[in-house]
Amino acid sequence: MARSRPRILLIGGSYRTLCLLEHLLERGERVVAFLGQEGGSERDFSSEILEHCSRANIATRSGNKFGEEIVRWIEDCIRPELALAVGVTTELPLAIGGNCRFGLIEVSDCLQADSNPGVVLRLRGQEIAVRRISPEDRADPDEVYLRVIDETVDAVNGYLDGLDYGKPAAASSIRFEASVEAAGAASGLAQLVEVPEPGPQTDALEREGAARLGADHSLALRSTEEAFALLLRTLDLSEGDEVICSPLSGTGLLAGIRRCGARAVFADIDPDRLTLDPDRVRAAISPGTRALVIGHPFGQPAPLDLLYGIAREAGIEVIEDGSAALGADFEGHPLGQSPCTCVFRINQGPALPGEEAVLVTLSGPLWARLETLAPGLRLGGAAAARARQRLACLDETISLRTQHASAYSAELARYDAFRIPPTPEAALPVYAAYPLRLTRFARVSADDLHKLLGDSGIETCRIAVPLSERELAGLPATESLRSQAILLPVGPSLTPHQRSRVLDSIFDFAVG
Repeated sequence: MARSRPRILLIGGSYRTLCLLEHLLERGERVVAFLGQEGGSERDFSSEILEHCSRANIATRSGNKFGEEIVRWIEDCIRPELALAVGVTTELPLAIGGNCRFGLIEVSDCLQADSNPGVVLRLRGQEIAVRRISPEDRADPDEVYLRVIDETVDAVNGYLDGLDYGKPAAASSIRFEASVEAAGAASGLAQLVEVPEPGPQTDALEREGAARLGADHSLALRSTEEAFALLLRTLDLSEGDEVICSPLSGTGLLAGIRRCGARAVFADIDPDRLTLDPDRVRAAISPGTRALVIGHPFGQPAPLDLLYGIAREAGIEVIEDGSAALGADFEGHPLGQSPCTCVFRINQGPALPGEEAVLVTLSGPLWARLETLAPGLRLGGAAAARARQRLACLDETISLRTQHASAYSAELARYDAFRIPPTPEAALPVYAAYPLRLTRFARVSADDLHKLLGDSGIETCRIAVPLSERELAGLPATESLRSQAILLPVGPSLTPHQRSRVLDSIFDFAVG
């Protein structure tokens, strides 16, 4: 991959500024914004420059003074890495250069002051490039003007050519989810063959899971499908009975519902929180409704107080789908705490393909009913050992994911082009994924951004919804999320440098 060019803020208003802008664009530089100086001593070419910027989709501002409002606009919306001020006579705030990675380059010339040797580039008051024009060459005003333009372009070219971007010519790919060590893959698969049956490791995982989640008991099973099918069977569902769930539910839940002969009824999500919308759940309840499955998508806890209240009023059972939310809290209590029943998936990683590890939290009475049904479905000893390792480092994993998500949100929230995940007061998410939604102010669609990032070596995911277009037509919030969102990498192996690369690439493609 070619080195990424710096984001350039161009400042000025003269014809020389216009010529430099045209040259930078021809050169393929990333001019992201233009700040026009009005009221200078020369003829003002700001209107012509603004027209060029409009055609090139470059953000613009202009004025005769550069105050705090302009500085905030630059800091919050533009985020330039290099500022070029051409023939600017107004005093520029120090914050403009201070917020640029490569600083503010001031370009002055002999047209502004006869004492100037020609064209001079200054960085923090120090001369970094000089193109001399002798007094004899200044005799003809027209010729000297053209000479100044040529020397300005040449000096800026020389500076940009010598600029150290600090990035390698080829960047390694950024995976959406960290892969498990290759050394552990072979041994893990071998153990699965050698220890396929439940044993002491399975028992230990169930004890540790229950203690961690504040549950009376926990049951370690082989798959989410088996877990949901087992739980739903305890409800004595009849053919055609309805189970309300989120359209963002995984295939394991939907397969478990079908195995019981029941029918999934989808209630739309809250457009802000992305969990089940309580009003839509209430509207979806019918005489045939037997259960409500509350999902916690992307590790974001649902409003359990409201949803459990609706279920109690309707007299229906509740199961929680915490497949992506192991370790999350709601109102200071861990998801899965008794008397709640919750299905959690422990990520085994790609080293153990096709092998799931599932923990189901159970209250005492439900445990007694399931104990006789579960023996043939319990997790094997080798997979349980692997799951215990993952459970032991869960706090560290959540901490790293939260750091990445917080850093994403802090930067992305500055732009109208993006909609970041919410942070409800009563909920503590674990960020199993980071859903970034693009608004109408973004320059690209979510699908295009997904492809562009992929071409740049950054792996993201689109949100898969297991519904037909016809079914989605009645779920506008879900359809909007599916069409407008991508999932960003937040895996624990993501480095701060890689995270910055993800953000820079998003800003390049979606903002300009």
